Amino acid sequence: MSGNAAFAVPKDRQEVTVRLETGAALKGEIFLEYISNDASNHQKVTAFLENDNTFFPLKVHNGSTEFISKKNVQYVEVIFPENPNVNYFSSLPMVSIPVNALFGNGESVSGDLIAEVPAERTRLSDCLNLQTKFLNVKTDSKICYINKDALQKVVHDGKV
Repeated sequence: MSGNAAFAVPKDRQEVTVRLETGAALKGEIFLEYISNDASNHQKVTAFLENDNTFFPLKVHNGSTEFISKKNVQYVEVIFPENPNVNYFSSLPMVSIPVNALFGNGESVSGDLIAEVPAERTRLSDCLNLQTKFLNVKTDSKICYINKDALQKVVHDGKV
């Protein structure tokens, strides 16, 4: 391997929409690092967002690259492929809890909070208090990776 590996651009890309706290929506591609052959796209996006980098590159559709501060991200949306069960999620068991996530600016995202947790940690409070920066909320057509710092509250959306 050459000495320039630190400057190499990862080959895997994911089309996303980054929603900023200001309400702006930026469409483009993020560059996913190689984790392993067994890692699902969901795990790669999660690893990308959970790393310690303050900024991340977003290649926008006009061809330029913008560097986005994670602290100003409200959430990142990924539209599901035709069959989301193929290659997007891992085969690991996930808990799914219906929620409504409300932001300080009045916006909200409703769907199923999903988390890979052991059976004894499946309460909503357990999932919200995981040592992660982002929550994963699956809607009908997309998954939203929600910045916990942008949230005002999360409400259990249990239908009776």
